[in-house]
Amino acid sequence: RKRALLTLAQRFDVAILEDDVYGDLAYTYPRPRTIKSFDDDGRVLLCSSFSKTLAPGLRIGWVAPGRYLERVLHMKYISTGCTATQPQLAIADFIEGGYYQPHLRRMRSQYQRSRDLMIDWVTRYFPAGTRASRPQGGFMLWVELPESFDTLRLNRALLEQGVQIAVGCIFSASGKYRNCLRMNFAARPSAEIEAAVRKVGETAIRLLAEDEG
Repeated sequence: RKRALLTLAQRFDVAILEDDVYGDLAYTYPRPRTIKSFDDDGRVLLCSSFSKTLAPGLRIGWVAPGRYLERVLHMKYISTGCTATQPQLAIADFIEGGYYQPHLRRMRSQYQRSRDLMIDWVTRYFPAGTRASRPQGGFMLWVELPESFDTLRLNRALLEQGVQIAVGCIFSASGKYRNCLRMNFAARPSAEIEAAVRKVGETAIRLLAEDEG
């Protein structure tokens, strides 16, 4: 599919902006190839970041812009100027010291276990018929509730209980996925997280019962 997308871009002479921030967190080895790896005329701009693999606060990323190098450098200059040097040097030392790949292996293993546990909790606590994705990398779970369900309403009910969810419609420009939500399993599993997931599921069950009643 990636080759086909690149072929299509070549046919219509358009660029591809490839977001690969989760690529290094793939659970399988070797990790999936990027579109950039098939690119032979420099039309793919490959972007990634250490904010997903090391720490969100680092805000250090990179781009391999191919034929668009001059324009990317210009936009970088007029938008952000310089980037903090110390975090970059710290990351460089971390990589040169041989710590990055072992760190990635630990993260992949942890996230895979957390994914399985989160899916188990969703299966256990959410309404019958709920479907959960089974991602092969990263730390996000996509959950689909019955089609008529409104997760915006669910979120309002949960806010009163001190819990907030990422409702599906914020991931659509046209307001789709109102019956969906996204769950993050980056944190280590704990009784507190399980209790929050259970609260989401039980609240969804209650709202569905109210609708049916």
